[in-house]
Amino acid sequence: MKKGFKTKIAILMLAVSLPATSLLASVDAASSVEAKRNKVVQTALSLKNKVDYVNWKNRQETRAPYKTDCSGFTYLAYRLANVGVKLVNKDDDDQAKVGQKISWGNLKKGDLVFFWLNSRDKKDVGHVGIYIGDGKMIHNITAKRDVIITNIYKNSYYKDRFIVARRVIK
Repeated sequence: MKKGFKTKIAILMLAVSLPATSLLASVDAASSVEAKRNKVVQTALSLKNKVDYVNWKNRQETRAPYKTDCSGFTYLAYRLANVGVKLVNKDDDDQAKVGQKISWGNLKKGDLVFFWLNSRDKKDVGHVGIYIGDGKMIHNITAKRDVIITNIYKNSYYKDRFIVARRVIK
């Protein structure tokens, strides 16, 4: 065979393999993102019965049983999941500004969902939870109930008070 012909075949083979390689890389990246989302959800679920709801002034998040509020819970779940995402701090208003804004019907596992509690200021974030799939979020709600799972699509209380959701795992 001539040297030029072998070169052309080698270049053709490389050109054909590049899109497949790029496609595989994007599939790996997508599964990595999905794995991170699942890890956050599993971590949040593992904190059930290990977190007590307390006022933000009385937080203790260094060892179980953890004591925190709703935004401290989301911060704790992400910190313990160790997926390369660090929420800005333990304040729900600040957390509501990070990541990509997501609409009500487009939630994915690991998304943060924010709600108003004060009817006089429906733009002021008063509560945050982590979307875990199937219309449900896990959140640290009150001292009487601590960490619970709520179906936000079926629960009109949360549906009516939704402000924004943020995707922090991309």
